[in-house]
Amino acid sequence: MSNTALLFLALFFLGLLLAFVKHPIYGMLSYMLVFYMGPGEAWWVTDVPDLRWSLVAAAVTMIAAMRHPSPSSRPPWYRTAPARWLIAIALWLWIQTPWALSPNDHIFMASLFSKYLLLYAVLYTTLCDSRDIRYFVFAHIIGCFLWGYTAYLNPGSGRLENIGYGDVAGSAFASMQMGTGLAFAGFAFLGTSGILRWVAFSSIPFVLNAIILMATRGGVVGLLAGVPVAIYFSPKSQRRIVMLCLAMAPVLLVTLAHELFWSRMSTMLEGDALVAEGSAGTRIAVAQANLQMSMDHPWGAGHRGNDLLSPHYLPPELLSPKDGVREGDPIRSAHNTLLAVLVDHGFIGLILFVLLHISIARCLIRIRFHSSSPVAGELGAYAAALSTSLVVYWANAQFTNSTKAEAVIWMAALGCALEWMASATRRSEVSEDEAGRPSDAYKNQNVTIPSA
Repeated sequence: MSNTALLFLALFFLGLLLAFVKHPIYGMLSYMLVFYMGPGEAWWVTDVPDLRWSLVAAAVTMIAAMRHPSPSSRPPWYRTAPARWLIAIALWLWIQTPWALSPNDHIFMASLFSKYLLLYAVLYTTLCDSRDIRYFVFAHIIGCFLWGYTAYLNPGSGRLENIGYGDVAGSAFASMQMGTGLAFAGFAFLGTSGILRWVAFSSIPFVLNAIILMATRGGVVGLLAGVPVAIYFSPKSQRRIVMLCLAMAPVLLVTLAHELFWSRMSTMLEGDALVAEGSAGTRIAVAQANLQMSMDHPWGAGHRGNDLLSPHYLPPELLSPKDGVREGDPIRSAHNTLLAVLVDHGFIGLILFVLLHISIARCLIRIRFHSSSPVAGELGAYAAALSTSLVVYWANAQFTNSTKAEAVIWMAALGCALEWMASATRRSEVSEDEAGRPSDAYKNQNVTIPSA
């Protein structure tokens, strides 16, 4: 058995044990270990048992959360806004099943979002205080670092495609995942102290190098879109240093970028060339076809409906055999998340999908811009990282079909947990303030309160 497999097994089962003994957050760390190490797909897959590792970790964490319940003052997970929209999305997916073009694919999607709903519940319930959030955030950062370090050791000769696992495998999806990791690493460096600060700092060049090696325009657009959000949502006490770090980022970019990266990025600066380029021209044609599909199937064609309908709406030269359902059956997948959701799940599905993300954004806005006391410090840094990550995801989603991106579930649960902690902190500050000063009624009447 390889040392990597031994290390994975030791850490995985240690996390499950600690979830029962100490706190369910350790079960979530085991879940994150599975997500980033991919025991079912990695080169050492034959050295470990054939288990549903993610399901085992989530189930154990759920049981541990029942043994270690969250504070009673905290709203239950099903009363949070993202949970309501996730429930609605899962129900709508099951309702669509009778008319889905590919029942098996659609049942898979409906089952996946039902699991995502449970994942949201477990994650929200687990993240009870700042320590739990810190552990989860750094599991995400370290996971992205592992992918970045692997890319550093095996960069390949062309675009880096052999990266990531599951639904975030390949450059188009892994670049989005690592873009969110880069945002969290940057803000964790500013918001934490001690050794964790330098763990976050040391991961940044490896994560950025992997994004550069993937050379995806969506990934770069995502990072660029995240810059103004990072500045705007950063706590005022950290804004200057955030701007300084962002100003230094181009130096690191120039140092790491290679010729392939610059050649692909240069097409974004050439308007006519971008339209004339094969991939960009294809995207426009596919988008037009997707809009027509949605008009013909307003209730949605079911998961992968845009794939299956593409031969009827696109000329053969725009279809791709590598995306085919089976050999000799070329199709063309949607290259935009909103259009994919519109075709697959109809106008109702698109509205629910958008409202889910709006609920996450509203949660983050309430955290950062509360009228009485904006959140600062470590929680403020994580809130800014989460806001930046949401924009990074949305920018990437305009170039890929990221409907199944699990990172959205993480953002939703993390955002709601942060909002509750921020509210609890404010209530504590108000209580302490009121306990230590005269009431407004006495002050307004100019009455002196005698000492005890």
